[in-house]
Amino acid sequence: MTYTSYEPGVLVRHPAKPKWGLGKVLTVKLPNVAVFFRDDEADYRTISLNHATLEIVPHVVDAILDNLPPFVGGQFDVKARRIAPAAIEARFKQIFPLGFNDPNYLGKEEYGERNYKWAAHERYAETLGDGQGEELLAAGKLKELTVRARTAASQDINLLSPYEKMALRDGLAADPSATERFFAALFAFIAAGTPRKDLFTPLAQALAAIPLAEGKARVATWPVLTILPFLAQPDAFMFLKPEPTKEAAERRRFELQYSADLRWVTYKKLMIMSNTLLEELRDEGARDYIDVQSYMWVIAKY
Repeated sequence: MTYTSYEPGVLVRHPAKPKWGLGKVLTVKLPNVAVFFRDDEADYRTISLNHATLEIVPHVVDAILDNLPPFVGGQFDVKARRIAPAAIEARFKQIFPLGFNDPNYLGKEEYGERNYKWAAHERYAETLGDGQGEELLAAGKLKELTVRARTAASQDINLLSPYEKMALRDGLAADPSATERFFAALFAFIAAGTPRKDLFTPLAQALAAIPLAEGKARVATWPVLTILPFLAQPDAFMFLKPEPTKEAAERRRFELQYSADLRWVTYKKLMIMSNTLLEELRDEGARDYIDVQSYMWVIAKY
């Protein structure tokens, strides 16, 4: 094999380091190549081809390697230190020894990670599920619809900040026509059962069109946009809390393409990362995106 076989983007394995897993060549400065290995603890490895022959692997779809952040000037363009997947899982098990079935992970209303979010999902199902939301909308009962939506998104759940809760409350009460457009777009998005760009964009635009009450926080934020789909179908839609999500993505070296603007590309990237984590964590008992969201929070917090 010649040195010319190696170029940025090529997938490789290190025969002597199988635990590092699949790698991606970042830069080539012969005889050295910089490689990111998916399961390695290092951010990347500089390997001399004079001393090691890397096995070139035919390209396969890999959600992490296909979505690495920009590598500029010998480093990734991120702020957070990388933590290898095995180290993150070990830390999670330190906190919750029984993983996603640990009693302290499941918790109750006053502590834990899962049960109170599942209770919020059940509350959504009881008040807006099975077409109830659409029926209220069709009947023009916007006040009742707004009360139920605020209850599902806000009561006994800390995913929205107090400012976001107030902004959502005041925004939905400000303009009936804007509120009607928002709920129509929301229910269409949820009814699809999977994230779709053609339904996401109208939803984001409808939320952005809700009037901003004077002196209040923005209504059109990622948490407000994603909370109700997440509660409606936590096995289909992910919740985006910007800071912990961005930090979790950086620590995994995943390019989220985050923007405070409600862009489809950011939500699409979120779903790719979330799907990857869910598949990785199924053996540990992960069930849905509630578990993935909690896991991201642990990555960022601990």
